[in-house]
This record gives sequence, C-alpha cells and structure tokens, in this order.
Amino acid sequence: MERISLRLPPEMLRIRRVEDSRGHVRRIATLWGLAALTVAGASFNPGTMPLRSDASRVELAKLGQEYGDLHQWVVAIAATSDTLPTAERARVLADQLARLMRPLEKDFERTTASLSTTQLESILPLWERMAFAHAGFVLLQEQAAELGGDPALEPAELRQLADELSAVLDFAAEVQQMVMEQLTTPIPTPIRLS
Repeated sequence: MERISLRLPPEMLRIRRVEDSRGHVRRIATLWGLAALTVAGASFNPGTMPLRSDASRVELAKLGQEYGDLHQWVVAIAATSDTLPTAERARVLADQLARLMRPLEKDFERTTASLSTTQLESILPLWERMAFAHAGFVLLQEQAAELGGDPALEPAELRQLADELSAVLDFAAEVQQMVMEQLTTPIPTPIRLS
C-alpha cells in the first residue's frame, strides 16, 4: 500500500492558524458576553425564587395532601386497633395501610422531578430529611405488608405500626411545610433601590 501525503506550503498553514485563532477568540468573547449578561440579569432578580411554572408548588401541595390523607387513616387505625375483636380484622387493616402507603414513593419521585436544580440546591438539607422520611415510609410499608399477611397478628402490633407511621408522617409534613416556605420566601438581596 502506498501512502499519499499532502503537504501544504508554510504560507497556507500560517493563514489557517490565524483564522483558527480569530474564531477561537471570537467564541471566547461571545461566551464572556453571555456570562456577563447572565450575571447582570441575575443580580436584578426581584428577590424571590419562583417555583418552576407552579409544577413544583402543585407537586409539593399534593405530597402534603397525601401526608394528611394518610395521617387520617393512621389515626383511625390507631383508635380502633385496641378494640379489634379478631386478628383477621387487624390483618385486613394492616394490608389496607400497606396499599395506602404505596403511592408515597412515586409521589416523592414526582415531586423531586418537579423541582429545578437551583431549588433543590437551596433546600438540600431539608430535602435530605424528606428523603430520610421516605426511606422510613418504605420500611414501614414493607412492615405493614408483612403484618397484613400474618394470620396471627396481634392488634398491639398494628397499633405500634400506626404510632411509628404517625411519627414519620408528622416529621415529613413538617419538613414539607418548611420546604414550601423556603421556596416561596423572598431571598434577601444586597442591591438597594433608592
């Protein structure tokens, strides 16, 4: 096989290098200009971090509503668990509780997806607490499913599960409220308009 090599005269190479460097400089100048405009625009922000097209507000509100609805079930189960006449009824309630808890994981994922990266960065410590609460929901949902399949379930076990779930729900609802407040509270800005 024969190699073909094409050699350009040095004058043409010099012209090409100059053209390449001018294009490179032009691109850098354009990027610097864009960055300057972005910083200038951000510094004149009115001070609030708007929720992304209200999708995050809606999803956070839905998640809070889901906590409230589940909490009502938990309170009702805790109130009746001491008076259940048979283990069968306790088992049915545990199974029902497990089914009611299943959507929480998807709701949390949907809520997380609705938040922008900037919003998540600003509430990261709170969102970590929320993730911790949802890990607790997953564990309690598994426990409720196991209890729902246990023919020898004692009503006291159901009551203990309801109490644990109530505590996690209270914690998650409190964090959810703090997230809503933090995302809608104006951010202090050093710029003063006189």
